[in-house]
Amino acid sequence: MTPTSSRRTAALRLLIPALLFGATLFIRCRGISTHFWLLGDQIRDWSIVLGSFSSLPLVGPATHVGGYTIGPGFYWILWACRVVLGPFFENLPHAGGIGQAVLHSLGEALLLFAVWRRTQSVWLGLATAVLVATASLDLALSPVLWNPSMGAALAKIATALVVMEFYRASAVRTAVTTAVAWVAVHAYTGAIFVALSVFAALLVEPLWRKAHRTVARRAAVIAGTVALLQLPYVAHQIASRFQDPAMGALTDNFSRILSGAQAPRFAASLAGYTHAFNSIAVLPWTARYAPWIRLVCGVIVAVGHRRDPVLLTVTLAPQLAAIFGFAFFLGALDDYYYLSLMPAAMLTLVLGATTVPGVSLRLAVSVALLAAVLALVPARLRFAATIVRLPQYGVLVDASRVLVRRGQPLRAVRTGFTLPLTSDPEFLFRVLGGRIDRKSPWIAIISADGQVAYRKAGGP
Repeated sequence: MTPTSSRRTAALRLLIPALLFGATLFIRCRGISTHFWLLGDQIRDWSIVLGSFSSLPLVGPATHVGGYTIGPGFYWILWACRVVLGPFFENLPHAGGIGQAVLHSLGEALLLFAVWRRTQSVWLGLATAVLVATASLDLALSPVLWNPSMGAALAKIATALVVMEFYRASAVRTAVTTAVAWVAVHAYTGAIFVALSVFAALLVEPLWRKAHRTVARRAAVIAGTVALLQLPYVAHQIASRFQDPAMGALTDNFSRILSGAQAPRFAASLAGYTHAFNSIAVLPWTARYAPWIRLVCGVIVAVGHRRDPVLLTVTLAPQLAAIFGFAFFLGALDDYYYLSLMPAAMLTLVLGATTVPGVSLRLAVSVALLAAVLALVPARLRFAATIVRLPQYGVLVDASRVLVRRGQPLRAVRTGFTLPLTSDPEFLFRVLGGRIDRKSPWIAIISADGQVAYRKAGGP
């Protein structure tokens, strides 16, 4: 390869991921100021990050099974999004949604770069990245201020860093890769399976080579990075005198299983993963044979890439670990629990479908696979545009601006149309600088077309 062609290849390896980043970010953020999903979780978390960094919690958001996530990484990132992007969007919460969308698109751009570099095939890189980026449920959730989606975005980035072997150059890079994976767990506990697989991938290659000193150094870096990131949680526990456990429900599940009161639910866990994969990656279609296709591709990858322990660990291990781990969770398995596994699942499918003998045949199959993936994109985008949206958001923003400009203190802001139960029509008014005075006689009513009317409290 001549120096000129080498420079051209290097430029393309930056340009094409950059174009993918821009395209996916545009798709995610298009119309976000009019349909941003604003429910109780988003109101709670954006209210928290509107304050100073020192006022942020030392732990993560509350979970629906009790307790909270084990670190404040989600709030750190969301606060940074508010500081950087908030001033451009009047500190409205969809600024945080845009920030989270940036992380998702960055993860897919890095994944494209990583797969391209590792397989020497731009076609495989594009097929993997586009499959991940346009999965309908993941795409719809990516600009929503919600910690499971943040965890999934960070899991994408961590997976890409391992595939591109970013960690190999120095201890600092190993620490960065570790930190991204562990902060994904801060954001959402379900990302633990990806994080543990990332840690294993960092160690498996020197173990394979019997480079024990390298293993020891990397293990020390991993342990030290995780310990540093857990200092806020330790401080929280000390402040609460260890009376505020993070994951009480999970501890109870394990206790019941270890005591013999209940058995692990491996069949339910496998069924939960299958259902989640179909909901996240297959819809709007149905695929009866998707589990068998995944199994066949997994076997092909395990055999075809048996001399690449890092790739095997970062693709197959998270999925197997999740199936095993969720068998010890006795509650219902929601589809979003598995969002962080999608990069590993999609990469398994792509590698399994293209592990064929012969360079020419592999190229033909890779190009055909990319064409098939691109053919799926329009329907996936249309379906994503129908879910996880609050079409009244733009109306609430515009009406709140009108109310703030008028300067009338209000007892309450209400709507003449139905909102989801956990939404709050007063929240945007307060963010924009409006004042709620419970002694004011006036209540503002926002109609479905954005018009504002006033009514006296206690009046008709």
